[in-house]
Amino acid sequence: MSDQSEQTATDRYFDALLASYDALHDAVEQANERGLRLSRQLAADITDAQRRAIELARQVAANPSDSAAAYSAIMESAVAAQSQALDFTQSAYKEALAAGSEGREALDALLGASRAAAEAALAASRDWQSATPWSDFVQKSMEPFGLNPNGASEEKEEAGTKA
Repeated sequence: MSDQSEQTATDRYFDALLASYDALHDAVEQANERGLRLSRQLAADITDAQRRAIELARQVAANPSDSAAAYSAIMESAVAAQSQALDFTQSAYKEALAAGSEGREALDALLGASRAAAEAALAASRDWQSATPWSDFVQKSMEPFGLNPNGASEEKEEAGTKA
């Protein structure tokens, strides 16, 4: 029998399942945080734009006959709005790039956990098969249907020996 400190195949299987759930949770959490950052930036940009619009209206209303000052204030406001839109677009682009790399990392983690779970499940089924007296009976009952204990059909096995 194996050492107590050694993990069983069943333990490894459940640990791999937990690792895959953790990887999925982390990916969702990162995407959630990314969306929250963009939403907060958009809300702040909208608030700033509203304040600038009110300040522009205040400047024009203070001296409506000075068309040069009004034109200058409008141009300044337009440039600030374009700059703000460019900053938001740049932030969204950076977040999209980060999402791509995080997505690849999450997929790698999920694939690794799935591979570990599959290997552990196979080991657990082998352990169960060797420890369960009924497994031999089930295997032998499959032989009339053309299956050998390894799961391959006898016809394929015979074809392999003839070649």
